[in-house]
Amino acid sequence: MFCRLAAQELSLLSPRLSQENVRLVGIGLEELGVEEFVEKKFWAGELYIDEKKKSFNDLGYKRFSIWSLPGLLLSRIARSQAALGKERGVGGDLRGDGFQNGGLIVVGKGGKLLYSFVQENPADHAANEDILKALNLSGLMVDKSTDEQRPAAASPAACDQDVCSLKPKSPPPASD
Repeated sequence: MFCRLAAQELSLLSPRLSQENVRLVGIGLEELGVEEFVEKKFWAGELYIDEKKKSFNDLGYKRFSIWSLPGLLLSRIARSQAALGKERGVGGDLRGDGFQNGGLIVVGKGGKLLYSFVQENPADHAANEDILKALNLSGLMVDKSTDEQRPAAASPAACDQDVCSLKPKSPPPASD
């Protein structure tokens, strides 16, 4: 469910990115579930599969451990995203490799790294506003769940001359 939610959110950028001739490319780690992922239009960009996980390894995306994953799935962000997925009717199952973390990179012309995000929890993902900021883009984004237009907000990403980066902070332990 978390991958589907992240893909839906990123797909909101597709019209804006298309206007600027920016490709939206996703790399999945297995064929399992791809057909449904495509049929239900969770992703609006190009989609490739890397079953050997070479790109994941090359980018330094680690695997969650069998010991850490249960706690991560019970975290506040995971519970919040699960509720959002249920609200949006995204559905999902626990089939496939749920231990592989991922991330997102924005690569500019000439292969220059503009932005990097590394997942710390299966439920977190890069903010669309951060992606737009890394690309020096602004404008309206359309929330597909409500067809509501909203401005791209100011970003908490830290940018310098070479790269924008955001590494999420682990949420505080749930007190409930």
